[in-house]
Amino acid sequence: MAKKILPVFWRTDESGSMKEFPPDEQQDFHPHFNNAASSHFRVLVADDDENDRRLTIWHLGKAWPAERNMLVECAEDGAEALEKIRSNKYGLVVLDWDMPHRDGREVLRALREEGLRVPVVVVSGHPREHIAPDLEAMSATFVNKEGLDACSFGSAIAASMQLQEGRCSCGSSLKDPAASENRLGERTFNVGDGSAGEITP
Repeated sequence: MAKKILPVFWRTDESGSMKEFPPDEQQDFHPHFNNAASSHFRVLVADDDENDRRLTIWHLGKAWPAERNMLVECAEDGAEALEKIRSNKYGLVVLDWDMPHRDGREVLRALREEGLRVPVVVVSGHPREHIAPDLEAMSATFVNKEGLDACSFGSAIAASMQLQEGRCSCGSSLKDPAASENRLGERTFNVGDGSAGEITP
């Protein structure tokens, strides 16, 4: 069976909004893809629920500083997510905890066991206490889907990048959202390929 082709979302500093390229339009987008992938901050959003995936991408667009271009790709199960992460260089992975084939826990553990140091934000409808207790020790942060908005998402993204860089203590990622909500606009971080990517306010 042929693998389902998922939409790609492209956000530029000129528009400040996400533009969707559905499968039937990706042929037109393809000539620009390699250039966009190299010049944009590249994100993978993995969720088996299409509505949740789209909502997550919408909040991601709201949380992201307008000055930074972003390319968002999708995966609809854990196995596809892991395959894409192994094959591409992402600056951030947003990972649903409950997915078929391989769940978020399995994907995250596989990434860390293989030494893949991409920042990860876990999203789930379950409360935090039902998620792996060592989540922050694996350099990942958590946001409940019920409370997902630009502020909470921005805080979690900034904290996940700091955890990955070893710049904040484990377990402190979202204890003070007010202190971290503007970090995306004031810090330089390492993107998926190890090169410096700067987001400016």
